[in-house]
Amino acid sequence: ERSGYLEALAKEGTPEAEARRDNLLELMASARDFHAANEGTLGEDRSELELFLDQVALISDLDSWEDRTERVSLMTVHSSKGLEFPIVFLVGMEEGLLPHQSSVDEDNVEEERRLAYVGITRAQRELIFSLAKERRQFGEVINPEPSRFLFELPADDVQWENQKPKATKEERQQKAQVGIANLRGILGKK
Repeated sequence: ERSGYLEALAKEGTPEAEARRDNLLELMASARDFHAANEGTLGEDRSELELFLDQVALISDLDSWEDRTERVSLMTVHSSKGLEFPIVFLVGMEEGLLPHQSSVDEDNVEEERRLAYVGITRAQRELIFSLAKERRQFGEVINPEPSRFLFELPADDVQWENQKPKATKEERQQKAQVGIANLRGILGKK
């Protein structure tokens, strides 16, 4: 109100201005509701505004999709809370990334463990972890170690790619033929 923005939108009188005004009023109402629901219960490590904005950021177009079966969603583990997907890829499951090196240095990996758990539990059918064999960091080639969280999972439930038996030439050819046939089907070609 003090900025004059609401008044300017009202004076504009267009449908777009009215939609912006309605969105702004809804945002303010949500902030009041958040404050009322969380008054006296918030920690001191983050401000109420930060926590509210985190919550608002989680509400996105993903929530309104009717059919997500043919889409890929790229997001942080933080923003995946409350969502589920048939297949989930957790990329960068390396010491120094997850858990982050600053958490390791501070001997405080519990929050990172919770984040890993959030990512893991987003998968409905299949969960795929990836990590680099080598990467460049500050101009140097390093060989990252797998995340400690991978070793905390039940060994019978984790299949390491480098420990799988090598496919025979015939198996590779058959897999390639199936892949080509799938691509042709997608492209509508025979």
